[in-house]
Amino acid sequence: QAGHHHQPHTMVGTTSKKQKLSPGVEANVKACQNVLKALKKSHVSAPFAVPVDWKALNLPLYPKMIKHPMDLGTIEKKLLAGRYSAVSDFAADISLVWDNAQTFNSDGSEIYDAAAQLRELSDAQLSGVSPGPLSDGGGGGGASGSPSGDEV
Repeated sequence: QAGHHHQPHTMVGTTSKKQKLSPGVEANVKACQNVLKALKKSHVSAPFAVPVDWKALNLPLYPKMIKHPMDLGTIEKKLLAGRYSAVSDFAADISLVWDNAQTFNSDGSEIYDAAAQLRELSDAQLSGVSPGPLSDGGGGGGASGSPSGDEV
């Protein structure tokens, strides 16, 4: 009965690739995921779920007017990849989605109004999320990810 001993269960993939987050951080990440869930449930959120495909939509002005495109799907990917160092960074990206929509679309248009509605919803949702870290100070090359010298 030789080759019959079980291998020790050290390699069980409970957490993917990353070291386990500290409980506080994990709770913050979950809270942010819930904000995204609530936003996605809204019947007006569809246009904000994926990056604006300005080529397909034939909006050549979009990349000229919107220097930092952002959408809920991208935010979720960044959140799960540990790219936000704090809840405030996450909130800033969410706000950017609505800012972009309201910059590009005129007041009174469907998208503009949807963004206004979702901004209220996201503000209400985020007010229930305590500010705090979203990653364990992991020396991941300057936590913020975006160079501070934005093009002016």
